[in-house]
Amino acid sequence: MKQILVGFIMDGKAGGIDKYLLNFLETVKAEAGAKEIEMDFLTDGSHGELKTYLAGYHSELYAIASLKHPIKQFRQVCSILKNKKYDMVYLNVSTAIDCVAAFAAKRMGVPERAIHSHSSGNDCESAVQRFAYDIVHKICRLFFYRAGTRFYGCSVKAGEWLFPKKITDSERFEVIYNAVDGDRFRYDESLRKEVRQELKIGDDVLVIGHMGNFCYAKNYPFLIDVFEQVHRRRSQSMLLLGGKGVELESVKALVKKKGLGEAVRFLGWRSDTERLYQAMDLLLLPSRFEGLPVVGVEAQYTKLPCVFSDTITEEAKIQDHCYFLPLSEGPKSWAEFILQHQDYDRSQVRLTKEARYYDLENQREQLRRIVCR
Repeated sequence: MKQILVGFIMDGKAGGIDKYLLNFLETVKAEAGAKEIEMDFLTDGSHGELKTYLAGYHSELYAIASLKHPIKQFRQVCSILKNKKYDMVYLNVSTAIDCVAAFAAKRMGVPERAIHSHSSGNDCESAVQRFAYDIVHKICRLFFYRAGTRFYGCSVKAGEWLFPKKITDSERFEVIYNAVDGDRFRYDESLRKEVRQELKIGDDVLVIGHMGNFCYAKNYPFLIDVFEQVHRRRSQSMLLLGGKGVELESVKALVKKKGLGEAVRFLGWRSDTERLYQAMDLLLLPSRFEGLPVVGVEAQYTKLPCVFSDTITEEAKIQDHCYFLPLSEGPKSWAEFILQHQDYDRSQVRLTKEARYYDLENQREQLRRIVCR
């Protein structure tokens, strides 16, 4: 039996990394069989619901100290690795600051140490913190790779953020795109009508949507400003926001301040995003940075037009109705672009050949290679 320690998961609902890791668990267990692979997880919080879910896969969830206490985290990871002999540590991270567990694994002699980058920027809310963390990230990036034996990224851009060029240009680096279930995220006109009726949205309402973690990276102030400009020009418009996060209350306050309360709906965290995409007319992602936005790929599979900021890698584009705009053009220009591209026949939207990279079977093969080397 191969034993793998996987980090870092939040509550199973926090965003792209959590979604990827749960898919990783389910796929590997289904492919290799429960008796062939044993997989445990690291987290920096206490999440009872997630712990119960993982127990169904015979997986342990270890709560360790956050990076505010790096020495404590190092000792805790070393202790976990000492008490149970793992063949592999697979660390999914956003910055090089998350290097502590990797060096603990190296210290304890874990033979396989895989590091997977899922971001291309620093998500601290405070400008002062971002400045400080960027400096620490750049320093840690100089030596983080020395703790790994294999390296992955959710995009080329994410790999370049975390690893030096000699790694990303080598055979030890591989891009693993976050896969999407094409059967689940399929456009259905009858389902579109059903969901819009459930949400009490009229046929003549332009629905702009955004799904994600309420955090600095997603650039919510800009998103709200864009929608405000759209709503001024077309009063029959609505913004659907799904997700949760540290900026949720401040975004609600901004919406109220701008008098958009009747036109903006906060849907909370949802497990039925494939249904919500059906009700939308456009997905808006004006992110400051992304590793690779899973929601953007999901939305395109449902033939939903998308407008992304040009900070997002073009690796995310898998259909012709996906557009990239500079944030420097400002909310008014973005709103004008959206209104110019609101008329289309969704049933005629076609995926490009690049969509194959996000196919579940393609990812299953990559995940098999991760655990079976």
